[in-house]
Amino acid sequence: MEEDLPGGRVRILTQETQIGRPAAEPARQTPNPMLNGHQAWLDGLVRAAFGKVRA
Repeated sequence: MEEDLPGGRVRILTQETQIGRPAAEPARQTPNPMLNGHQAWLDGLVRAAFGKVRA
């Protein structure tokens, strides 16, 4: 879900589910690769918003 905010800002609400066998082992690891992957995706959204995405 996306919400436009004042000042040219936007709020993006994300939701993910980490269930089932494939998610069980990574969920127990530290650092958590699933959380790191989600953060990398968010960082990519920021780069895209500022036009800093490599082709």
